[in-house]
Amino acid sequence: MFLFYKLNKIIHSYLNDEQRALVADAFLFGADAHELQVRSSGEPYFTHPVAVACVLAGMRLDCETVIAALLHDTIEDTDVSSEIIAKRYGEKTAQLVEGVTKLSKIETHSKAELQAENFRKMVLAMVQDIRVILIKLADRLHNMTTLAPLRPDKRRRIALETLEIYAPIAHRLGMHHIKNSFEELAFEAMYPYRYKTLKTKVLHAQKHRDRLFRKIMERLQHHLAELLESEQLVSGRKKRLYSIYRKMRDKEMSFSEIMDIYAYKVIASTRRECYMILGAIHEIFRPIPGRFKDYIATPKANGYQSLHTTVFGPYGVPIEVQIKTKMMDDTAEKGVAAHWIYKAKSLSHDNAQKWLEKLSDLQQHVTKSTDFVESVKLDLFPDEVYVFTPNGEIIELPKSATCVDFAYHIHTDIGNHCIAAKVNRRITPLSYVLTHGDTVEIITSPNAHPNPAWLEFIKTARAKHAIKHALKRHEHEEFVHIGQQILTQALLKNHMDFSTISAELLQEALVEFNFPGIAELHAAIGQAHFSANTFVRFVEQKQQLESDGYDSQRKLLIDDSYLRQLAGCCTPIPDDPIIGVLISDKGLMIHRLKCNELLKLKKTHEIIETQWAKDCTGYYPVKLRVSLQNVQGAIAKVTANISRHDAQILSFNILESDAQYGIVQTMIEVKDRVHLARVIRGLKHLKICLKIERV
Repeated sequence: MFLFYKLNKIIHSYLNDEQRALVADAFLFGADAHELQVRSSGEPYFTHPVAVACVLAGMRLDCETVIAALLHDTIEDTDVSSEIIAKRYGEKTAQLVEGVTKLSKIETHSKAELQAENFRKMVLAMVQDIRVILIKLADRLHNMTTLAPLRPDKRRRIALETLEIYAPIAHRLGMHHIKNSFEELAFEAMYPYRYKTLKTKVLHAQKHRDRLFRKIMERLQHHLAELLESEQLVSGRKKRLYSIYRKMRDKEMSFSEIMDIYAYKVIASTRRECYMILGAIHEIFRPIPGRFKDYIATPKANGYQSLHTTVFGPYGVPIEVQIKTKMMDDTAEKGVAAHWIYKAKSLSHDNAQKWLEKLSDLQQHVTKSTDFVESVKLDLFPDEVYVFTPNGEIIELPKSATCVDFAYHIHTDIGNHCIAAKVNRRITPLSYVLTHGDTVEIITSPNAHPNPAWLEFIKTARAKHAIKHALKRHEHEEFVHIGQQILTQALLKNHMDFSTISAELLQEALVEFNFPGIAELHAAIGQAHFSANTFVRFVEQKQQLESDGYDSQRKLLIDDSYLRQLAGCCTPIPDDPIIGVLISDKGLMIHRLKCNELLKLKKTHEIIETQWAKDCTGYYPVKLRVSLQNVQGAIAKVTANISRHDAQILSFNILESDAQYGIVQTMIEVKDRVHLARVIRGLKHLKICLKIERV
């Protein structure tokens, strides 16, 4: 009963008699269920659930959570069912236990997939009840303290997962004490020699700095008491080994640089007093410019509030000071768990719930669980940037986020239709990287669509998946349109059109070829997954039609909507003789009749007769190769000449170059062959251009 004595001592301070009796009953029930089980260390297995319950009770979590912690492994590892727990301790307790229970009866191809499925299940459960993740974090925390009996490779795997997922989640939820513990334990498990070496160095360095450290703290305490006529709680902030290691590794700071910064925390009675203390500290020590942050007026997304300032101390040593109230300090340590201590909605709790809802929205757009886990990792950035909407709302984004990330954070529709942004009232490109304090306004157009190039610079998982989803949908619409055109042409060549096909026959054909509807048929034809001629032959056999005078030479008309279907190998433009080739997954691709690739493609792919529509008004890419004299200003003359003839330069590359001659290749945009001829004539008038050829 020693195990229960420790737990009972903690819960006695905040749970009533009835609740403590329920916890005692759950303790006996759990002990009985796990009676014959032992851990890798040889200890009775039930020591683990009790330790998890103690962690949560230490956060003053409610009775249901403490009971769920005691029973969190019963469904997975014993004969106890969710129904039994619900009947004995209530439906909510059973749901909490179910939320942290791993999936066991699931077919996957790898252990990674099973772990991903388990994580996805847990996320869905914690969206419904945030206490699920609190139990999981406490569970992982105790497991991290008992890694020693495990194989080294298993220790490293668990430690890496903790660093990549669970520590950032704790950070997101504002639970800094848990996050810091995760990082220290994972660092020791992954790099035991580095951990031991660094720990020895830190202990040695602290001995030499201890006298000055105490002297500064006493001076702070004395001056604050004198100026404010009240005792302030001043304490030193211990430097964590993993934090030191990361600064040395990522910021390339030396060990002495890190250790020479003295860090303190001051606890104030009220929010107003925080600012008075700040003023008092700036009277004592000279502040370092640009090193003040007000997280009280502008809290972090995880609810963290504090004033941060760095000042010059004695002998010029930098002093970092954090100023906060007791409630702010508790929230910083316990995050969302502080909600149960103060019995009121907190900023950290509300923001955590919003983040969990975003995860729920994200998982709806990601099919594979392994992709979902990677997306969550992408969103668990330890460094944030805080920007503003034009209305003054604070938006938290990961460091290096762009205007596109901001747009998708506001709403998917805004992201899908954005064309530009105003940052601090100045027009900026969508790829602009946002910094702290920027005010961002997104400019949209109903006709705009996501650009695949955005995927190269965006940072958030939300934007990434929204863009991919929109591109896929837009691509599907294009395939439907192309397939409709191809099928219409195939029908016309066989003296038919849709008006001659009855609704009953059309439905019969769709059923025959397993298409839910006409749009799916068109998309399959557009992607070259299904032949239009197969459909036509089926209908023809059913109708046994005779010729009714349609032009059998009718060709598919190519206009501006087919820009994405133009083959990159020969870059056809209006007025070029062209032909269509159906390629699986790519769908219809338009080639020039002179294309070198065409001979090979004709042997294995279906050919579609095509011709240019008369109403082409867009600009089309075309490649030119220019041989020229290697003289000063040659490239400038070529590019200027191209621009003078109203052609847009998309790319410009030097292929070969020596002392006398060079060969360059450029991709330009023109309207048609006439426009291209005008550009080529212009280049021929330049004496430096020796040869111009279309690629």
